This record gives sequence, structure tokens and C-alpha cells, in this order.
Amino acid sequence: MTLDKTPLTLPEQLEVCQQVARLVRSKLPLAGELARSAKHASSSSNAARSVDEQLSAGKSLSDALAGEPSRDSRVLAACIDVGEQSGCLEKTLEAWTEYHLACSRYARTLRGALLYPMLLIIVMLCSLGFVVWVLIPEYQQTYAQFDAQLPTWLNALVIIRAQMLWLMVGLVLAAVVPLLWWARRRRSFDRWGQPRERAARAQSQALATELLQIGVVVGMPLSRLIPYSVQASGGQHVSGEQALASLQQQQPVQQLSRETTLLMASLHGGLISATEAAEHLGEVAGFLRQQADDSAASAARWLPMLVALVVGGLTLVTYVCLIYLPWILLLQKIATHD
Repeated sequence: MTLDKTPLTLPEQLEVCQQVARLVRSKLPLAGELARSAKHASSSSNAARSVDEQLSAGKSLSDALAGEPSRDSRVLAACIDVGEQSGCLEKTLEAWTEYHLACSRYARTLRGALLYPMLLIIVMLCSLGFVVWVLIPEYQQTYAQFDAQLPTWLNALVIIRAQMLWLMVGLVLAAVVPLLWWARRRRSFDRWGQPRERAARAQSQALATELLQIGVVVGMPLSRLIPYSVQASGGQHVSGEQALASLQQQQPVQQLSRETTLLMASLHGGLISATEAAEHLGEVAGFLRQQADDSAASAARWLPMLVALVVGGLTLVTYVCLIYLPWILLLQKIATHD
């Protein structure tokens, strides 16, 4: 039996975490039961058996599920640690699962919203390619009736037509590169480990806030709870200790929302009770999730409009430079010849 397993993929982690949450809620042991509970779930049975083997060999659930050193693993490990220490493992795993399911839902919505702009880019390439390929020979034939030597602008158009492939490539890059840059940026993280994309950042902060609520309810000390919440929001291990120091000095914690930081500072200073803090933390978590949904919906609306504007601008410039302006120059030549 080999204990050094291949790291689980995110879908496998989601499946196994859901199974673990069900077992914990049913008050069943994880080792042994986890593999049996996955018998009828073929997509996750291998992952569940792998985790089960590691648990039976003495590994912790955090090491078995989130052993890989990465941001996502830190987030999952923090959720597991808070769940085990608070006795609410099923709640923390469900919160982590909901976080990833929400981010996946946002990505699917955005991909669906980009279908129309992609079709628009294809139509633009086909129409402009056809026009350029057909009209430029007409310019040559018409102009040849008035002057044996082609003007500079017509020579340039002939060269462009000869390099039709590169023209199409240039138009594609002009339309797609800004979109690819935006997509790469929204998947990146800032120096505090927070997603740059607003919806994902709000969901990340909501997860950290929910962990704080769970820990505050059961009376976990803030000296342990704050570092875990910062790690659950994407921060490094050292960031958790810095966050605790910042909170003690009434300074903002960058990985947490302003409302969450204010509530934890108030709780630390004795201005509110643990019950009041837990109640307000739940409200803040709900607010952050709603903010994430609104941000995702807004991105799904404005991004296709932005792509359509870029495509429209490229089409306008191409038509003016390759169609309308040459025709005007050609008409002027005809008028001058007459």
C-alpha cells in the first residue's frame, strides 16, 4: 500500500469533502466508512479510498485532503482545522464546498455570456475577409482605366490583400488579446493572496467570515481563530500572525473585509459580546455572498458589451480604411480625369 498519493484534483476534493461532511453529521467514523460510502459514487470512489487509506495509516484529514503546498490547499486546511477544533467540521467543509461551487457557477455564467461576442468576432472576420478579397481587385480594374500606374494607397491595399492571413491574424489578436489579458488577471491573486476578481474575492472573504462565526460561537480563542481565517482567505501562514498583531493594534486586516475586521476588533476590545459578534458575522457573510453574486452578474453583462464595442470599433476602422476611403479617392480620380 502506497501512502504517497497523487494530489487530489479540485472536483475530487469537493466530492470527498461532501462525503466527509455527511459522515460527520451522521456521527460515523471517517476511517473505513469513507471508502464504503463512496462505493456507489464511481467518480469519487478512488479519491475516497485514497483518503481513507491515509487516514487509516495515521495521517490527519488536513494532510490527506490538502497536503499539496498551494493556496487552495491552505484554504482547505484552514477550514478543516477550524472544523476539527470547533467540533463543526461538517459546517466548515460545507462552507468551503459552497465557496468553490459558487466560483464555478460564476465561471460558467461568464463563459455563456461570452458566446455572443465570440460569434460576433467570427462574423467580423468572415465579412471583412470577403470584402477585402473581392473589392481590392475591383479597385485595380477600375483604376487601370484611368491611369497605368497604381497610386500608393492602392498598392498598399494590394499588398494587404496579398497578406490576407496576417490581416486576419491581426484582427483576431486585436479583438481577443484584451479579453485574454482580462481573463488571466481575474484568475490571479494580489500580494495578500486575495483574488483580483471581485466576485471571487467577496466569496473568499465570506468563507473567512463564516469560519470566524463558527469559531466565535464555540469560544475558540482569537489567537488561533484569526490566523486560520486569514489562511482561509488565501493568506500565507505568516500573514495570520501579522493579522492578529494588526487586529490588536486596531489596524485593518487586508485578507478580511472591513466589516469583518471591525467586528473582530470590537470583540477583541470587549465592545461587543461573542453572541453579538457571531450574529453580525453571519450577516456580513451573507452580505458578502450577495455582493459576490451581484459582481458576477455585472461582469456577465458588461464584458460582452465591451467585446462587442471592440469588435465594432475594429470593423469601423477596417471599413473606413479599406472600403470607404479608397472609394472616395477613386471617385476623386474619376472626377479629375473627366
